[in-house]
Amino acid sequence: MTMEELIVQSDDFQTIQNQIKMNKVAKSLLLISKDSDYAFEFASLCAVALLLDGAVQHEENYFKIKSSNHPDVKIFPLKDKLLVSDSEQIVEESFIKPIFANKKIFIIKNIDNSMDSAQNKLLKILEEPPSGVFFILLCENLNLVLPTIRSRCQKHELKKFAPAQVDQFLKSYKDNIIKYICDGYIGKALKLEKLKDLGTIYELSVALLTKLASSKQVLSYSKQILAHKDNLALILEILALALEDLLLIKAGKSQMIRLVDKREELQEKSSEYTARAICEIQRLLDEARKHLVYNTSVTLVVENLLLDILEVKYICK
Repeated sequence: MTMEELIVQSDDFQTIQNQIKMNKVAKSLLLISKDSDYAFEFASLCAVALLLDGAVQHEENYFKIKSSNHPDVKIFPLKDKLLVSDSEQIVEESFIKPIFANKKIFIIKNIDNSMDSAQNKLLKILEEPPSGVFFILLCENLNLVLPTIRSRCQKHELKKFAPAQVDQFLKSYKDNIIKYICDGYIGKALKLEKLKDLGTIYELSVALLTKLASSKQVLSYSKQILAHKDNLALILEILALALEDLLLIKAGKSQMIRLVDKREELQEKSSEYTARAICEIQRLLDEARKHLVYNTSVTLVVENLLLDILEVKYICK
């Protein structure tokens, strides 16, 4: 079974597909998923369904959309993150009539990875889109999307898949690390499988909770993180998973943790973290992600985060 087939058979997709068939689908959809690759595949198939009034066929539309070659389906941002100029172009192009279909669709990836000014430029067009114009916005972290954007969209949090379903898409596991981290996200599993230094990144991320004990270690850990700065988002994500596991351990639910191979290590360190401290560090991770969106120095973000983790541990004893 391909990812495309799995999406078409999912409850999430069939819900939107039925809304399209009944002409009740919202003009602006916000798809929420930590799996950006899967979300884009999902959005592409939603665009096909919109163009074909609910039908989904293995035909030219789908492949043109995925390769950004469909004249009536526009994909933004043009670079890594949505800029004000992108938003201005979206607004301008939304008033240009479609070429082949009777609909025009804008897929906007990583809306949560854009500055507030770029999001604000979209507010009016999302609230009052021209006839036949649809917007499909994708985000990983809903907290980083402006409330005014959220209120103008119909939100769909895409469900994760069972481990057995993920297994179909992987040729091999690296000591089960992928299985722990992907957490039911198929696109993410495929991406992690190609990452050569995944094991090193995994150990480093967990060590920030289990081995970072004093400010003297901050410089050393900062250098290690910056050596993998292209995968900083993954480091923050694994750190977030470890924090969630710590909360489960403190709640007496250690059998439910995801980083199974780190159970003993996390249990041993759980007494050093109060529930309040864990929640505060989770907030700090969101702040770090936001600073990175605003082009703050990566070194500064990393060092401040490590110092803040130590401070929170001390204050929230």
